[in-house]
Amino acid sequence: MKMPARRARAEILSGEQNSERVGASPVVRIEEQGLVVGVRVTPSAPRTAVQGLYGDRLKVCVAAPPEAGRANRALVEALSGWLGLPRTSIQVIAGHTARDKMVAFAGIEEEELRKRLAVLAQGGAAGKGR
Repeated sequence: MKMPARRARAEILSGEQNSERVGASPVVRIEEQGLVVGVRVTPSAPRTAVQGLYGDRLKVCVAAPPEAGRANRALVEALSGWLGLPRTSIQVIAGHTARDKMVAFAGIEEEELRKRLAVLAQGGAAGKGR
């Protein structure tokens, strides 16, 4: 049975199709700032949690509102706790006022970051992070 085009597009845009792939993880790029990963953030959520993948990005909901950098700080804190990295090694480098952000990671090898992100994207995570 063929999936209606509208539904297929909605799944691709929401990231539902990609999050069902076994071993799927967000794209990790090597840039001047370190290892960079795209993150789609939904602020003012009921709780801070990973929602899986949104295309080639990690999709994260944060409880903090998008004002005065609070959502960005909540994102960094949550990623720090989930990935077992110090907050100082995680930095939002682009998209400070947008939902789509680029986050740089330092102090971790590329393969290890890919592995941890794959586990995070598959199993999700909830809570404040640390």
